[in-house]
Amino acid sequence: MDTSIFYMDEQVTLSSFLTTVTAFLAGFIFILGAARLTKIRQQYYTFGIGLFFLTLAFDEYFEVHPYVNTLIKSTHGGALGYLAEISWVFPLFIFVVLVGVLFVLFIKNIKTRNVRMPFLIGMGCYMLVLILEIIGGNTYGQDIYIWFVGLEEGFEMIGGSLFLLSALNVYEK
Repeated sequence: MDTSIFYMDEQVTLSSFLTTVTAFLAGFIFILGAARLTKIRQQYYTFGIGLFFLTLAFDEYFEVHPYVNTLIKSTHGGALGYLAEISWVFPLFIFVVLVGVLFVLFIKNIKTRNVRMPFLIGMGCYMLVLILEIIGGNTYGQDIYIWFVGLEEGFEMIGGSLFLLSALNVYEK
């Protein structure tokens, strides 16, 4: 299979490095920014967002979600095993939904435009990443797969950069 800097089979690419660093910085800055907010609800949701991004950086660096998906595929049959064959998104769907709820609660409680807009656009990018993960996973081994990986990693880098901008704006407040 052809490879590129976006090929994520070994996670040793420029895009995974940028995503790891960006997620770590965003998480760290969101946590620091949470203490600067005045409303307790905003502090909790911002701190939760920070923890998510630190977890995302850990996952991106150590490839946790592919290993979990492989474990599910090898230990479960039936519908869950079939869904794990399609994409990691399905077996970890509950986690994806919980993160989505956290994101929505954060957006509802943060009213500052220069925090909300980059965060909303970043959310859109990450939603596209999930869609590309689902569609692209079915093309593994085909030539088009590399295009799906490139698009997915591109949107992940753009979204991560926007989340970092949002975090900096929270901290600035």
